[in-house]
Amino acid sequence: MKKLTVLCILALCLTLTGYAQEIKSARIVFYNTENFFDTIKDPKTDDEEFTPGSKSHWTAERYQTKLDHISKVLSAIVEKDAPLVIGLSEIENKKVSEDLAAQPSLKKYDLGVIEQDSPDPRGIDVALLYNKKLLTVISTEFLTVKLPDLDKGTRDILYMKGTVKGAEINFFVNHWPSRRDGKETSQVRRFAAAKVLRNKVDQILAVNPNANIIIMGDLNDNPIDSSVAVALGASEPVEPFTAGKLYDLMVKPYKDHKYSLKYRDENDVFDQMIVSESLIDRSAQTHVRSMEGSIFKAKFMMYDHPKYGEIPNRTYGGPRYYGGYSDHLPVYIDVLFSRN
Repeated sequence: MKKLTVLCILALCLTLTGYAQEIKSARIVFYNTENFFDTIKDPKTDDEEFTPGSKSHWTAERYQTKLDHISKVLSAIVEKDAPLVIGLSEIENKKVSEDLAAQPSLKKYDLGVIEQDSPDPRGIDVALLYNKKLLTVISTEFLTVKLPDLDKGTRDILYMKGTVKGAEINFFVNHWPSRRDGKETSQVRRFAAAKVLRNKVDQILAVNPNANIIIMGDLNDNPIDSSVAVALGASEPVEPFTAGKLYDLMVKPYKDHKYSLKYRDENDVFDQMIVSESLIDRSAQTHVRSMEGSIFKAKFMMYDHPKYGEIPNRTYGGPRYYGGYSDHLPVYIDVLFSRN
């Protein structure tokens, strides 16, 4: 009986080990976490709003609630599918990213953290959590975006090159300039971000026209807006596909009137997943499962607004604390691997 028990345990261990080595699919997630600050005043940024003594009363207890909420959402997204990478925006610093990765529901995935303070005046950055058991990081870079009409900084674009089962993949995490001054007025800033990203993509494709590229982020524009469709050159994945072209997997959800955020009764899909043609090719050893990205919306994340219907339950509305999750919904895609 003891021998049988030992054999069963060994078999289980081998099965779990084999799963880690023979992963056939993994999930790519992006989530704008809405003002995910710690409680410590950073003298280099304008983060006073999110400190205990501010009008927002951003306390350690509220910070822990935010950690609980964001980790709950992410663990629900990857519950049945191993996370490969999780892109984040509106996250203050590497410590916040590390605190998030250390939450009980995410700790089991052994997530590494890539983050660097950017020139954004408020101190909000982008970050990338990656599954250290599945992905090997080759290199990282933070691309600076200079705003042509403003004498201030904005979020960097995070670039990471890694390998999964022998397949090389290039990841970009974005948070383009907002529409705070109006869509038309601020458009030049998003064009500047799109140009920086497009230049880096072109450098990669010049070396390898079949490079695997995954672009994620809050672009503060919809898939049909010119910053995405023209300046970046990302289009709806419709055949015939063209080598080296970028395809936006969030076009169809947008056309179907889905949303990753809502402003009153307007449905927007600012949170996007864009891939290179090589990942669209279903005959390739590495490719996306679907031509359409997904928006994760669970009941526990939503608020039933009396006028505008179901909307994301956010953390704050102005200085008023709602104790919700985020004003954005996360988006995700699945990538399939058939390499040995």
